[in-house]
This record gives sequence, C-alpha cells and structure tokens, in this order.
Amino acid sequence: MDLTFAHYRNRFCMYRTYYALAKGIIKPDGFTMSVIEVPDPPSRAQEEALIAGEVQAANLYLPNFLRCKLDGAPIVGIATEWKSTAKGNGLFVLKNGPIREPKDLAGRLIASHHKTPHATHRYLLKNCYGVAENTLRWVSHPQEELLDILKKRKADAVVLIDQFFFKGEEDPEARCLYTDGEGWKKLHGFSEFIKHMVAVREPLIKQEPELRQNLLRALKASIAYSDNHLEEIADEFLKRYPGDRDAVLASARYPKIEFTFTETERKIAEAEMKMLVEVGELPREIPIAPLFVV
Repeated sequence: MDLTFAHYRNRFCMYRTYYALAKGIIKPDGFTMSVIEVPDPPSRAQEEALIAGEVQAANLYLPNFLRCKLDGAPIVGIATEWKSTAKGNGLFVLKNGPIREPKDLAGRLIASHHKTPHATHRYLLKNCYGVAENTLRWVSHPQEELLDILKKRKADAVVLIDQFFFKGEEDPEARCLYTDGEGWKKLHGFSEFIKHMVAVREPLIKQEPELRQNLLRALKASIAYSDNHLEEIADEFLKRYPGDRDAVLASARYPKIEFTFTETERKIAEAEMKMLVEVGELPREIPIAPLFVV
C-alpha cells in the first residue's frame, strides 16, 4: 500500500518530525510512505486534500479537525501530535511600550497569522485575564512578518509561535506578555495544550485496521531520529526556508510530541472543544472519544 502524508510547510517542528520518513531513512512496516508539505492555515488545503483522498493521512490543527468532523468528514484521529507546554506560543508586546499586563490590551490591535481572531487568545484574555472580547481588534499577517509589525507599531501585540516565538524572546525590543500554556494551566490545570493531531482517511483505517499501529510506530521512529540529528535537519530546512539557525533549533524544544491519545489528552481535547464553542469557532459540542481510533 502507498500512503501519502501531509504536513504544514515552513514549520521546522513539523519538518523535523517527519524528516526521516520524507527522506526514506525510516521505512514503515506494511506500506510505503511519501511526505508532502501544504500551505499553513488559513489555507484549508490540507483538510481538503485529506477529505478528498488526495492524501491518506495528515497533521491537522485540532480545531480544524473538529470542524471537519462536525461537517461529517470521512476522517478519524489516531493520536495527538504537537502539544504546547509553557512556551512556543505567546502574546508579545513592546518591552518599553504602554502594555504592562494583559488587561492593558483592552481597546488594542492584536496581530496573528490566523485569518480570523485567534480563538485561544480571545478565550484566555477573556477568562484568564479579564479582557472583554468586544474591546479587542484583530488583524492577520504572515507569521514571519509579525515581529516587525510589532516593532513598527503597526499592532499593539502579536501572537508568535515556533521559531518566531524564540525570535521574540531574543529580541531586545519585545517581551512575552504570557504564553497560551501558562493561561491554559491557570484555567484548567493541564500542563499541555493540544495544537495538532494526526488524522487518516476513515475508510482506509476500517479497511486496514493495523495501519494505526504501523503508522504510529513509524512516526515515533521519525521523531526519535530527529531528536538525535537536529542540527543536520536544521541545515536542510534552512536551505529551503530562510531563517535564523539558533531560532530554528530552539523551536524544537517547545512542543511535546509523543503520538499518543491518552485519557488525559481526551480530557484536554474536550476542554478545547468547550473553548471553541464558547468563542463561536464551533457550533456545538460532540463527544471526543468516538472521533479517534485507539
């Protein structure tokens, strides 16, 4: 069986996670596997490719996966992928600017790479930091432009992730106001926040039930290879995407990637679904457990 796996482009954490599979260094049991990159959200190219059967498996944002399942998409989860911890996704402001704490963002303009107002930060600002949602204004820019947007005062705060988070931490003009992991833990007590998960075509997993274990075994082997070859993988990444090597390498430390779906992860996903319903990103809640094959 031939399987094509898709992940988002220009994201070192994903590039390095699947590098060994993309290069054929790790070979899955029972099938051959190719790896492709597709545009980052707000593009819907990845979900559309998976639903249409153009690819058989993919890394998806959890909110996008849930949205697709509510629409009846023939896809199913097999594991979480990227889980944020205390760092890796944060709201940054100017170090010497007027915003000293989250409540100072009332009436301000926030920029992120999301096409719509950032669901997680809207939720955290309202529920954790007491900032009324109707006082916030949002604008969208490519992730690589956000730090400059902040420094040129074209936005009062910006959401930085991955290697861009590290660049923000290192920039003498910027400081991190809070991270999503910090806010999430304050509200719910969870030390992790699920950002991405792995989904496969539902008809395929029904036809080939052993695929889940074989695919997860290959994914775990690929991330393990990456952990031991980060510097050479970073060099390959920077040949394709310009960036700062130190920032790229540092970004690999932030997320937790285990390719599991534990009882705790199910509870985290349920809490995230409640959040997405509250901020209007999803129309209703549905049980999480049936959306995953375990």
